[in-house]
Amino acid sequence: MPRLSLGLGVQTIRKVGGGTIFRILISGAGTTTSNGEYAWDGVTISGGKPQYDNPSGSYIYWDDTWYIYDAIDESTSYAIANSDFSGNWFELDGIPPAPTSTLYYTP
Repeated sequence: MPRLSLGLGVQTIRKVGGGTIFRILISGAGTTTSNGEYAWDGVTISGGKPQYDNPSGSYIYWDDTWYIYDAIDESTSYAIANSDFSGNWFELDGIPPAPTSTLYYTP
């Protein structure tokens, strides 16, 4: 039987068994333990958006703004209001300067 397709151009963000992984690079933070690469595991959601984890146990989560929870410093160090990580981070419990972020993905 032929398959029907709507041809909507919907793209898969993460393929089962590997595939694309979204990552955020945090750099330049005064609280240096907040710096590093954070990746979404393709499963964990926080506040309706992906939660990005760092191997140190730190993570970036959404709660009406993006926050960096620094597991080593045991505090919520920085936040950014834009849902797409553009703009400027600001300090919460972190040390100035606030970091910059780069959002990218790897195949």
